Amino acid sequence: MEFTLTDQQTAIQALARDFVKQEVEPVAADLDRVADWEERMPWDLVEKASALGLRQLPYPEKYGGAAADVLTCCIAGEELAVGDLGFAVNLDQTWKLAHILESLEPSVRDPWLERLCREPRFLTAIAITEPGVGSDHQGYYDDPSIALNTRAEKKGGNWVINGMKQYISNGPVASLYIVAARTDTTKTLREGLSGFLVPRDLPGLSIGRVHEKIGQRLSMNSELFFDDVEVPGDHLILGEGRMWEIRGRLLSSGKPEAAANCIGVGRAAFEKALAHSRERFQGGKIIGEHQSVAAMLADMAIGLEAARTMVYRSAWAVDHQQPYDFTLGWKTKVYASEVAFDCARWGVEIFGGSGIMQEAPMEKYLRDASTFLHSDGTNQVLRLRIAKAYADGTASSF
Repeated sequence: MEFTLTDQQTAIQALARDFVKQEVEPVAADLDRVADWEERMPWDLVEKASALGLRQLPYPEKYGGAAADVLTCCIAGEELAVGDLGFAVNLDQTWKLAHILESLEPSVRDPWLERLCREPRFLTAIAITEPGVGSDHQGYYDDPSIALNTRAEKKGGNWVINGMKQYISNGPVASLYIVAARTDTTKTLREGLSGFLVPRDLPGLSIGRVHEKIGQRLSMNSELFFDDVEVPGDHLILGEGRMWEIRGRLLSSGKPEAAANCIGVGRAAFEKALAHSRERFQGGKIIGEHQSVAAMLADMAIGLEAARTMVYRSAWAVDHQQPYDFTLGWKTKVYASEVAFDCARWGVEIFGGSGIMQEAPMEKYLRDASTFLHSDGTNQVLRLRIAKAYADGTASSF
């Protein structure tokens, strides 16, 4: 096994780390408290990230990307989330389409790749969740009765989409969406759900309520409404009834990348808590010399080290393991999100009474870390899927 990063990975890690220190950290806390989402949306940071090539990281070099693999995106994603989790999620949602656009015909794919890499504010979104479908589209339970009600019906050579989505990351700011819609309601989601590439400017597509969240406040989630949205026939992805396969491609890369974001938040909490423990003097010595504080710091470091190893392992497997074992990503996301939350929680304790104050960094880390306990699949449902995979014999053996 070789754990040394490549020269490209080391360079991208340093680039992202410097960008965060210079651009993200100085403004993230203040932006987090802005009430109006349109003023809070960090477009300035998105544009600066684009200028450095971070937004378009996994896309082909000929369009302006870096052709980065999943592991490299995870390395960059951790660094970005040290600065702000929501901002990291904005870019990560855009990275995910790299694994989908490659499956389209060149006549459809290439113009979108050119626009995505050229336009500095081009973000993307994945629209699956609906009011009646949260955990049910995560795949543990599958039945025609599942209340995913967005429909797509053929109209000549095109498709017409009607329905709504909610809680969609990048929902109000994306230029391009992958939309899941039922093309056959008599079938389960595995067979009757299709995926469509939907441009923002199509008639009938509108933004509904923008959801206010406890954390990830620099990433915007919203409702989307589809009222007779007519999509070109060649924007059907992979073919009719193939959304489950599309979703698999998205989640294979998405789970380790989400986990990497979690590690970034946990690492930020650990680094701030460690620095505070070296400066705060109580009980006749710096608090880092008190065993209770030292034990929390040690547990934070242990958890982060283990979580990062899981991220690197699962990210590497996405590009190298055939067939890919999806439980790797599920386990990684569950563990990393809970490590991040523990790091933030213990960080608040180490800061003592000041930990819950807005002028200290910890309350924001705690709010941010709490979001991934259920975002990108609730940890409870992912645990059920992991157990089911082992019971069915579809997970890799140890």
